[in-house]
Amino acid sequence: MVPCIDDDTAHKLVVFVGEVLEKAAKGSVTDLIQLKDLIQKFGDQIPQPVKDCLDGNAEFAAVGAKYGLPAADSAALEKKIIAYVTLHYLTVHGWFGTLNNEWKAGKYYQTGFDGAGYGHKLLGMSISEFVKMRNIE
Repeated sequence: MVPCIDDDTAHKLVVFVGEVLEKAAKGSVTDLIQLKDLIQKFGDQIPQPVKDCLDGNAEFAAVGAKYGLPAADSAALEKKIIAYVTLHYLTVHGWFGTLNNEWKAGKYYQTGFDGAGYGHKLLGMSISEFVKMRNIE
């Protein structure tokens, strides 16, 4: 995935992650759900060559498959995430608080690792599946 991301997009991505974590860590259920629009707007500003590269990137596709992200059914995925956030608000809010604190402390690897673990939990993956994916690197 790294070869697909140009310097400008990488910079915007780092800023965006900090912004999302800050808002999510302090937000209500409604604020968390509204992150969808913020994420969509960010995705819309990614240059087309970067999108094209990611679209054909085998690593990106493999990660998506490991997370059980159905490329063709984003509406179902969105519903699943919203349902989880709504039903587990305190847990998700705590996750974002932890991730935001790690990010602000410059612990980017830990933020990514913990975020991936939370993502697996949200999407219903087991810990053993998560460990197997981590060993694929």
